[in-house]
Amino acid sequence: MAGVGYALVMTAVPVERLAEYAQLLDDWQAMAAVFVVAMLFALFPDVDTNSKAQDIFYWLVFVVDVLLIWNGYLAAAAFLGLIAMLPILAHHRGWTHAKWAMFVVPLPIVLVPLLYSDTLLPIAVVYYGAAVTGYFSHLLLDGLIWKRFRIKN
Repeated sequence: MAGVGYALVMTAVPVERLAEYAQLLDDWQAMAAVFVVAMLFALFPDVDTNSKAQDIFYWLVFVVDVLLIWNGYLAAAAFLGLIAMLPILAHHRGWTHAKWAMFVVPLPIVLVPLLYSDTLLPIAVVYYGAAVTGYFSHLLLDGLIWKRFRIKN
């Protein structure tokens, strides 16, 4: 829901124009990517266990990775693969559920474009916001942001 909310807010920002300027995506694809990034990062904290979230996350990462490779964005595909492996290196409710992780884990979304191209930075900031929003929503629903607000399974 937070990803949908963020995507709706981003309709007021010229996301499509930013993506076209970066020569990254066309028209509706930029807004779809905002939603997908928010979803991926909302699922990210729970991909360290064998769960439905893990299945959905890795299928989405696989599809996005294939599309990146298909379109020649090999460096981006490699970074995505590297980041996707990180949760498996820890135990459940470990560092993936830390409050700092919601800001640090998505940082490559901004840092990688910063290293390669200034034209990618504006759209990368939009996607970083989507990632933080998705991650935040997961921690909020787990009761890790506000103890009184928790959605139980």
